[in-house]
Amino acid sequence: MGSIENAYEKIEDIVGTKYTSISRVICYSYSMNCDTVLQGIPDIVVRPKTSQEISEILRIANQEQIRVIPRGGGADLTGGSKPIGDGGIVLDLTRMNKVLDIDLKNYIVTVEVGISWSELCKKLSTIESGYYTGSTGPASGFSATVGGGLSNNSVGGGGAAMYGNVTEQCVGLEVVLPTGEIIYTGAKANSFCEKPFTRFGLGPDYSGIFLGDVGIHGIKTKASLNLYPLPEYAAYSTYDITTNKTKREITIATEVMTEWQHRGYPLHDFYYYTEGYTKLLTMFQIKKNLANANVQGSILFYTTTANSQKELEHNVEKIEKVASKENMRKLGDTIGEGNLGKWFYEENGRWQWAHIYWGLYGPEGTSLGTCLKCPTYQLPEYVKLYEKWSNVNTKKLWEIGGGGANFIAFGCHPSYIDVTGGLAIHSDPTNRKVQFELWKDMIISQIKELGGIHYWMGEIIGRSLVDSGALTPEYYNFMITLKKALDPNKILSPGKFYLGEKY
Repeated sequence: MGSIENAYEKIEDIVGTKYTSISRVICYSYSMNCDTVLQGIPDIVVRPKTSQEISEILRIANQEQIRVIPRGGGADLTGGSKPIGDGGIVLDLTRMNKVLDIDLKNYIVTVEVGISWSELCKKLSTIESGYYTGSTGPASGFSATVGGGLSNNSVGGGGAAMYGNVTEQCVGLEVVLPTGEIIYTGAKANSFCEKPFTRFGLGPDYSGIFLGDVGIHGIKTKASLNLYPLPEYAAYSTYDITTNKTKREITIATEVMTEWQHRGYPLHDFYYYTEGYTKLLTMFQIKKNLANANVQGSILFYTTTANSQKELEHNVEKIEKVASKENMRKLGDTIGEGNLGKWFYEENGRWQWAHIYWGLYGPEGTSLGTCLKCPTYQLPEYVKLYEKWSNVNTKKLWEIGGGGANFIAFGCHPSYIDVTGGLAIHSDPTNRKVQFELWKDMIISQIKELGGIHYWMGEIIGRSLVDSGALTPEYYNFMITLKKALDPNKILSPGKFYLGEKY
């Protein structure tokens, strides 16, 4: 490895003393993301302001053979924006937080990727009658950045049932390659093109290799996203689902959600809370007003949007006709009566709905994310898997202070769901090894038993894909070949898929 001292002095000259640090305290504060198990303390933390500064830093890192890990808001849960083990340079991109262009001719917004989703949505909402990006980032959108969302194929902040992943709204990127070159993807790859407006048309879709890559292929610095006018009208309902004589509540919910999707109904979002998770919410009275709604089973809520009152009423009629077939109990219309759909859409619930899950055991607790995508019809199988896994591992879970597996599911366009879940456990640092083993076992169980398609690659999930044998040798060799071509010195975000790097 090269000299940290040499690298620090050179980087300090580029970025300035104020935004470069080797302080042990500062470096330790960048050693973890939101989980409490994975940790790696960097040697240097840098907060660049421009793409050119990042380019120069990467050239130095190549010269000195020092690894580099890009980081946004640090809100991920699977070790995506921290070193694997100690050492290296963490690049904090949150100073790069400008809205660069709002193009209302092409309905495209271009931003620096260090801006948070909430800040972007706030700024867009003030333009004329208001705009947004369709999918509005992950549930951690108050702190999560656009770059982090694009690096993790994020969903969950709102609009997923209508628009899909945030990556599906991306029409182009500015990327600093591991060797320091700066490129554009999408329409702006044509140097004569004035404005980004499409991701396709100049040969292969090279944007795709930087989307969902958890920072292994390049450092995204700017992104162009589709814009949509904020709908003028919205409606919401929330249902209590209980098991009847012929069907479990999970079967009822799955059939309703599947029919909603297959009929192409205009759902902006829909979310399902399992019966076990709903009991925890009501028991601890930690979900807004739900505890007073006398909920007996699981929860399903939706939002729908429209451009006229007549269109909205038509949407609601179709959506609720499907729900009424199963005699699900509809909660009241107001937030105070338990209408989570209204809270989700009108009171920024889209960036709060998951927060209590990752703090279920209070300050001494944590949740280790196992989020994935699956066909909607497969949801009952995931319930069985979680129940079976919890029963098998009950003894181990209680030996480390208690906990269990649970999840929330929500709709993604056009016909699948996101199973946002994990292990809610006590986070005693003396039990980190056991916690890690349980976490990885849960992830691999989902991969091998049900073909789970995980998207928060980070450290643990990327490695679990390899360890489980899910990736064929041909596919894995392709990944290694691509990584070697882009990053010949293997300095950028090494170790996430065991792609032959040192870490």
